[in-house]
Amino acid sequence: MEVNPHDLLEIEGVGDLTSFSTIPEWVESALAKAPFVVVRRAQASEGFIAVGVRGSERNERFAAFLLVNRIIRRITPEQLTRESKWSDQPKEIFRGLEQIEKLLDSHSIKWGPVGSIGFELASGKETTKKTSDIDIVIHFSENFTLNFAREIEGELKKNQFRVDVQVETLEGAFLLGEYVESGEKPILLRTMDGPILKKITIEEKDK
Repeated sequence: MEVNPHDLLEIEGVGDLTSFSTIPEWVESALAKAPFVVVRRAQASEGFIAVGVRGSERNERFAAFLLVNRIIRRITPEQLTRESKWSDQPKEIFRGLEQIEKLLDSHSIKWGPVGSIGFELASGKETTKKTSDIDIVIHFSENFTLNFAREIEGELKKNQFRVDVQVETLEGAFLLGEYVESGEKPILLRTMDGPILKKITIEEKDK
């Protein structure tokens, strides 16, 4: 099964996890309430996937490994976008997601919600708070010039919620804000082998 960073994987419970350290007690209770782990951007041994568990508190995050054959179901950020489950959600933060949907769909950008808002949509467990940001991932394309990125970021800043954006490439991911401010200088690219500095440039096409 192909999996990518940010994918949410449904599992049976804490017994499916492998870790080189002691698994905290909160992990078992968290998975009992919502049996989902998120794919991490890290290498894993053959047959395993690097995953993370999130608890109810911000400091409750645990890195572990999962056997591929223990996956019950995979939910991708893009799948959440296609399903648009936020349309019938009463919380105000989902109205912010609707604004993002209109903007990115108008530019034919492949994207999906991640972080707490993506977890809540996938698991049905209330995870977001009034102070939560909206985390999304968008996919890099040949049209993603600096000027285009600045345009997108400017529109996203009009959202009533803070929007944090990771841009996914074939090599790894970078933050939209860092790209916009880079001035074509190298920026931090998060890869499966760790962070590297890389210059991200696409020439503007003549109109």
